[in-house]
Amino acid sequence: MTVEPSRAPAPLPVQASSPAALAAYLSSHLDDMVEEMRRLVEIETPSGDEQGIATAAALLAGRWRPLGCRVDEYPAPGVGVHLAVHIPGRGEDGAQGDGRYVLVLGHVDTVHPRGTLAATPFRVQGDRAWGPGTYDMKGALVMMAWAVQALRAVGSGPRRPVTLLLTADEEVGSHTSRPLIDRFAAGATCALVLEPAAPGGAVKTARKGVAQYRLSVTGRSAHAGNDFSRGINANVALARLVLAAASLSDPERGTTVNVGVIGGGTRPNVVPERAWADIDVRFTTRAEAERIDRALRALTADGGTVFEVSGGVNRWPLERTASAGLYEHARALAASLGLELPEAQVGGASDGNLTAELGLPTLDGLGPEGDGAHSSQEHVYLPSLPVRTALLALILETL
Repeated sequence: MTVEPSRAPAPLPVQASSPAALAAYLSSHLDDMVEEMRRLVEIETPSGDEQGIATAAALLAGRWRPLGCRVDEYPAPGVGVHLAVHIPGRGEDGAQGDGRYVLVLGHVDTVHPRGTLAATPFRVQGDRAWGPGTYDMKGALVMMAWAVQALRAVGSGPRRPVTLLLTADEEVGSHTSRPLIDRFAAGATCALVLEPAAPGGAVKTARKGVAQYRLSVTGRSAHAGNDFSRGINANVALARLVLAAASLSDPERGTTVNVGVIGGGTRPNVVPERAWADIDVRFTTRAEAERIDRALRALTADGGTVFEVSGGVNRWPLERTASAGLYEHARALAASLGLELPEAQVGGASDGNLTAELGLPTLDGLGPEGDGAHSSQEHVYLPSLPVRTALLALILETL
């Protein structure tokens, strides 16, 4: 499924509401936002934890339905449940007449295994809220609901209808949610991604793509003492292959080839018959992804072993061309709030890579400021919540 690359937002009108009024309303409700974040963080939602994700999804659905939004559930066995929240638009300037909507992407799953909360409980200390999933990305899920609530409080709302897709498997590759992302992208005019801000509060206008490969080698087992010469050592053959694979990195081009996990053999006194390595590749352009793919598939193993390569590209890069127009508009709106809005390219991928691949204008990193994603030091910088939520509200009001 593809989306026409020319599908970009229409000329963007001036917002109807006062940026100062939005910011003031949200600042007055910061304690309420923090409490909502606490409730979400204290539901542990590691990827694949159906019970935890279903509990968090129910909490989120209960937040959106009283706002007059339709919430559709998409169960994914072994994963949890994906939610699509349909938020009405104002319908001004014929914005609803073309049937297009703004797609907003978020995820409920985290990388933190169940039990992490006991070691690193949610807490507010000074101007920061700490806890697993605060920064990536439960703080942003709270922001989205408050952005819509704030617009309504000042007598406004999103210009276009909005579809908020909350998925349950982003942290592990979006394998079950990708069909939903493709489906909703087909009817959207642009995509906004609620991943957390980059350092300095930057939005993410470019992301590397990701490919994952497995190198597998089959040799022949033998007794290491009595029949060593009859064996064909798969580990040794694999060692040569992983060195060749690692040499394909080109940091100056932003390309990295990481041999992350290796396995092989059964016992020290047995010549190993099988060995394998899992490789993570990051790249900034399609050309680099294709270069690495060709090179890996051209590798050959020696010593009579059988060599196979499996895997490939999981997400193509989010290149700045997909973000430029949305970024310039967001930066102008940020200025109306007295907020500088830098941009950044980052090495990690997100669901924004998927919408950009489909040709959809995409802006990422609209979540809160903070640090420590995927670590025990994860936290949100609380003063960023009201102002970045106001910015999100203004973006929804004007797209």
